[in-house]
Amino acid sequence: MAALAYNLGKREINHYFSVRSAKVLALVAVLLLAACHLASRRYRGNDSCEYLLSSGRFLGEKVWQPHSCMMHKYKISEAKNCLVDKHIAFIGDSRIRQLFYSFVKIINPQFKEEGNKHGNIPFEDKISSVKVDFLWHPEVNGSMKQCIKVWTEDSVAKPHVIVAGAATWSIKIHNGSNEALSQYKMNITSIAPLLEKLAKTSDVYWVLQDPVYEDLLSENRKMITNEKIDAYNEAAVSILNSSTRNSKSNVKMFSVSKLIAQETITESLDGLHLPESSRETSAMILMNVYCNKILKPVDGSCCQPRPPLTLIQKLAACFFTLSIIGYLIFYIIHRNTHRKNKPCTDLESGEEKKNIINTSVSPLEVLLQSFCKLGLIMAYFYMCDRANLFMKENKFYTHSTFFIPIIYILVLGVFYNENTKETKVLNREQTDEWKGWMQLVILIYHISGASTVVFHGMLFAFIYLALQKRQVLSEGKGEPLFSNKISNFLLFISVVSFLTYSIWASSCKNKAECNELHPSVSVVQILAFILIRNIPGYARSVYSSFFAWFGKISLELFICQYHIWLAADTRGILVLIPGNPMLNIIVSTFIFVCVAHEISQITNDLAQIIIPKDNSSLLKRLACIAAFFCGLLILSSIQDKSRH
Repeated sequence: MAALAYNLGKREINHYFSVRSAKVLALVAVLLLAACHLASRRYRGNDSCEYLLSSGRFLGEKVWQPHSCMMHKYKISEAKNCLVDKHIAFIGDSRIRQLFYSFVKIINPQFKEEGNKHGNIPFEDKISSVKVDFLWHPEVNGSMKQCIKVWTEDSVAKPHVIVAGAATWSIKIHNGSNEALSQYKMNITSIAPLLEKLAKTSDVYWVLQDPVYEDLLSENRKMITNEKIDAYNEAAVSILNSSTRNSKSNVKMFSVSKLIAQETITESLDGLHLPESSRETSAMILMNVYCNKILKPVDGSCCQPRPPLTLIQKLAACFFTLSIIGYLIFYIIHRNTHRKNKPCTDLESGEEKKNIINTSVSPLEVLLQSFCKLGLIMAYFYMCDRANLFMKENKFYTHSTFFIPIIYILVLGVFYNENTKETKVLNREQTDEWKGWMQLVILIYHISGASTVVFHGMLFAFIYLALQKRQVLSEGKGEPLFSNKISNFLLFISVVSFLTYSIWASSCKNKAECNELHPSVSVVQILAFILIRNIPGYARSVYSSFFAWFGKISLELFICQYHIWLAADTRGILVLIPGNPMLNIIVSTFIFVCVAHEISQITNDLAQIIIPKDNSSLLKRLACIAAFFCGLLILSSIQDKSRH
């Protein structure tokens, strides 16, 4: 009775919701999401640097995630390569000095915080000719103005990057008086045109004041309240943003440090200065703002402009556009012909005249239709992977993000089971099932950030064929693969081996240790699973239709994940719905699976047309295809040479 209810329920669902309707829904979702993201970019701006400098959130305790883009963690060599022959100047109080130290430590981790606290601190890396200076100007006053004014003179060399900010000293010295705030406004008003002039040739950042942890402040700092800091920040933002009348200010507001401090200021030792991890995050943000557009790291999408269209992309766009136009023309002609051939009613006899209509679909129509669909899919690939229309974010691993999806797919895989058509070892349904669950585990492994598996298969196939030829195996329905004693013994050994390997793999200290032994010992795990799955007759006679469905499109899933599901060669995640990670994963996964399934059908249709059964025709077509791709490679190499 339960099985009958299950089958009836499944038929009811399939009646209203099929693969075709799922793909239509996915297409509608893509169009709506693309329109929303396009409108958002037009309204909020298309500069991811602004997001990097002003917004974001913590993933876990120490990983900072900017809004809509990925932040690259720069190594020493990368930082020096970017900043070669550059001069960076930090101007301000002790908080700016902290930021200076953290920035320098990206270039030279051995640099010690031993400089004069109330004086200038120089740093220079002679190998890469990088010069970073800290200039002690704790107040926005005439002294700071004079320092900045010198750089505006044409005869003086200007820093490539200027990072400035100050306010807490003014609050402290003047005991938080309103007169001090008024004087601060006047001073920053006089400095604003100088900063704006410098910003035309240099990158200028004004660092807004971080909040304080008032409970930890010493008695001589109690007047530095968050209310006062907010007032000084509002004054700086309003004055600097209005320093140019008819255009947007070139002075960039470094306000993201406020958000970082709001989460970490409780870890401060004195209530005023941020912990080292927060300073490092702010320094890395500065490095990304300046260096991403120069080095263009794969996993650093923040502050990177959209790459120009390549020659191959332009040719592909022309090809698919012509295919779509050709299909529409073919469809219109075919439809008009169909209308003319419609049966008409004989007025005298009252009967319909039946014309013989050829309802078969021509290969040309199938070809054009396939290219039309593929063109739309490739446009979606471009939007996700190259156009910077959709957002991208870094991955962050937690046990729940990995194991909860694993449990979900395991339950679904067990729930959807059917009888196999044949009961041979590793029959087609079983291998599809195996490919399916392996691919799903790999996908979860990639998207959850669980990490930054041919000889064995050939050997097993040889042993299997040898045993089958000698009629050692019993592959009938419901029969154990070997005799009862041998089957029970092998099952026991397999279960023990499987559990032992699983415990060892889960207890590895690091990935390098696992990778060193895994290629050699993984055959034990694979063989154990094959025996557990095939020795009992019942286990060999059923399979998971859920996993097998995914197994049939495992290749498409594996390839598509890099372009329309993940980002930056699996280092990041595609964000279609910002601000809601769970809903984003659900929607992006749904579209991703629909696209992979459609690509599988398109390639099958194209293979039947392009690959003929006649050997001579096959060789000719293969030669034409090879020549076509060789031509593309030559054009691509010519374009690369012209760029360099």
